[in-house]
Amino acid sequence: MSIVKITNKQDLDELVAKITLRLGRKITQQEILDHCVRLGQDYFDELIQILNPIPIFDDKKLHEIMAMRKKLAKIKWYPLNRNKFINQDDADIYTT
Repeated sequence: MSIVKITNKQDLDELVAKITLRLGRKITQQEILDHCVRLGQDYFDELIQILNPIPIFDDKKLHEIMAMRKKLAKIKWYPLNRNKFINQDDADIYTT
């Protein structure tokens, strides 16, 4: 058995209380933590997203981005006409 330090013990106590009310019987913190570990294994990708909110690129996502890039590269670009702006400041900002 290992000892684990919990940063926010109040959250665990609230979870124990909610589960106890829902089940109608007392459940131990150890049972809850065991089930949380099991949930972490079953929903590993979701856990990684919570722990590391930076998106991780896999091959599928990379191919989607490259396909969108190729599609958008075909859009013609029409340069802005500096004379169409009423305010010269707008022309300077949006045409630079």
